[in-house]
Amino acid sequence: RIRDHLEAPAGAVLAVAREQAAGLQALDDEYLSQRSQDVLDVFSRLARAAGGGPAGTGEFPPGPGSVVVAADLTPSETAGMRLDYVSAVVLAGAGRTSHTAILARSLGIPAVVALGDVTAIAEGVTLSVDGSRGTVVVNPGAEDTAAGPTLQRDRTVPGSGPAVTTDGCSVALWANISGPGEVAAALRWGAEGVGLFRTEFLFAGRTQAPSEEEQFSAYRAVLLGMGGCPVIIRTLDVGGDKDLPYLDLGQEANPFLGRRAVRLCLDRPALFQTQLRALVRSAPYGDLRVMFPMISSVEELLACREAVQEAQRQLARLGVAVEQVPLGIMVETPAAAVMAGELARHCDFFSLGTNDLTQYTLAVDRGNPRVSALYDPFHPAVLRLMARTIEHGHQAGLDVSVCGELAGETLAVPLLVGLGIDELSMAPSSIPAVRSLIQSLAMAEARELACRALGLGRAEEIRAMAASRFPVAATPG
Repeated sequence: RIRDHLEAPAGAVLAVAREQAAGLQALDDEYLSQRSQDVLDVFSRLARAAGGGPAGTGEFPPGPGSVVVAADLTPSETAGMRLDYVSAVVLAGAGRTSHTAILARSLGIPAVVALGDVTAIAEGVTLSVDGSRGTVVVNPGAEDTAAGPTLQRDRTVPGSGPAVTTDGCSVALWANISGPGEVAAALRWGAEGVGLFRTEFLFAGRTQAPSEEEQFSAYRAVLLGMGGCPVIIRTLDVGGDKDLPYLDLGQEANPFLGRRAVRLCLDRPALFQTQLRALVRSAPYGDLRVMFPMISSVEELLACREAVQEAQRQLARLGVAVEQVPLGIMVETPAAAVMAGELARHCDFFSLGTNDLTQYTLAVDRGNPRVSALYDPFHPAVLRLMARTIEHGHQAGLDVSVCGELAGETLAVPLLVGLGIDELSMAPSSIPAVRSLIQSLAMAEARELACRALGLGRAEEIRAMAASRFPVAATPG
């Protein structure tokens, strides 16, 4: 633009920014859509620098113990904060998958987002912020502090020690991450491995798919960073609702049931092989395990295994030494849960993707506010599918983990432990509370809870029973 159209540098930068942001904003996926603000923020800083102005933002807040209240925060504004001064964050806009919300969770900072109009909150007032309940109280009285103290940022390094029940049963606690930059936070919060590396974020916010070398570098960095701990890397999970403009996927009437995840990858072998070669090459650098999303049949799983073998053959022809990599699946469709026994014969581990498993089992679009109230992972049908998956996985000698949001929900932890789950993978900042809870549980009690829950017919009954049997689990942490 600068050379061909003689545009001013700042204007050219902003024009490109708007094009890139528009592509992301058009996506139905909440996380990817909100990355458009990240793109605009970075390009705006670049434009200021191109125009001769300062690229950065001023440092804030002014002193320790501050609660940051704003309409929204860009990534650069968040990066400019003195995080050791921040006790909580309150935002009028944004969402739980915004950059600021994710950063707050990873650092253990209480945050309330999408609050609406915050102009009535005057500077200098005292606020009680409860990030677990999503409440903000202005000038709290004695009754407010008695009901629950103002939450402060946990500035301590999480306690060490494994998550072992009082009767000696251990559960591994792993972290969900989106890139190499999140490894340090995962380790800081005590993660014993990575249960979900979402590789789609390597593909977002760009005009073409990342090269094999780019992907190899990212996978190797995570494996090295985790220092030999298990790392489960999920193959590309886009398509339908997670459109990437450069893939030219076209429109679908029902994208959640369309060409996404492994369906897309198997349909685009060149795209799939590039990722698989990068994964196979990275295997010598750590404990790599590869996971295929959205599997619904034995045929799909076998096709994915053959694709990995083809990638290994291609590398072997180039003289690259290859290692065998454990291959597993995300159990996130009812079909996979029902067919768990057959699928277990052809893979090395299961991971329950409770977000989509709940959505597909209940036929509820969790992103649709008109029906989102029906989305409930405590629904008896969902729990029974999880129990079936765990049972068949264990019968085949497979480890079974949970990598959906349910893994970090303390009320669900006793149920999951009682069902026999081997690993729980969650947002890193959730690990200390889950570890502490597991250390207070007796496996015998958890198993009894799970057994009784599987016999109940309503989600509210299951929640009430879990809360009554394990009150500490019902207390937001």
